[in-house]
Amino acid sequence: MENGLRWIAGVYDVGYTFTLCEGITPQELLVRMCADPAHIHELTEHAVAELQFRSEDGHPSDLEFLDWEDEDLVARLEEAGFLSRPDSIVRAGAVPGWAYAIENTSCRATSCLEALSHGTRAYTVFRSGAGMQQVGYARAGQVLAYYEPRKPSQGRNSAEAEVPGFAYTGEELPDIAFLRFLEQELGIYLPWEETLAPLPTAAFARSHP
Repeated sequence: MENGLRWIAGVYDVGYTFTLCEGITPQELLVRMCADPAHIHELTEHAVAELQFRSEDGHPSDLEFLDWEDEDLVARLEEAGFLSRPDSIVRAGAVPGWAYAIENTSCRATSCLEALSHGTRAYTVFRSGAGMQQVGYARAGQVLAYYEPRKPSQGRNSAEAEVPGFAYTGEELPDIAFLRFLEQELGIYLPWEETLAPLPTAAFARSHP
């Protein structure tokens, strides 16, 4: 894919959240989202897709990525919540200077921006399956902006509403415009192929904070 981040909007076309945190590791990013370090496992994109989209009456033994005879692995994944239909599954990786998180359909990171930005800064972009698109920015434990780019002043005064340096012109969809902004402002290039490999991953039940 030729662009640094904009491919995300095409690959995760049923909704996604993409988050960046400066100067921390992928594991730390997940811990800041309330993951138990002992329950972080490296999973591929294919494995996560299987977990998220298996049928309601499906049994974990139907999962193609999982060797059901590997009782130790099955037990660890069960204990970590991956086999119990979690509310969200978050994969995290790294590019130079930043950790990133990708969520397919869920938006857990949007409620964790304060924690994610402690001692650093964090950006996030969310698109729902229904087409709602939101962007956010937090620094030093404070959410400075979270809004729909088409409605930048909703709920805030105009000085507080916008992500610093990001101006939405309406020439493309808001999430694509924001991904382009992150590419250009931060110089981030994330090859799609790298995200297919096993990455640190955590499952979160709906009851978690």
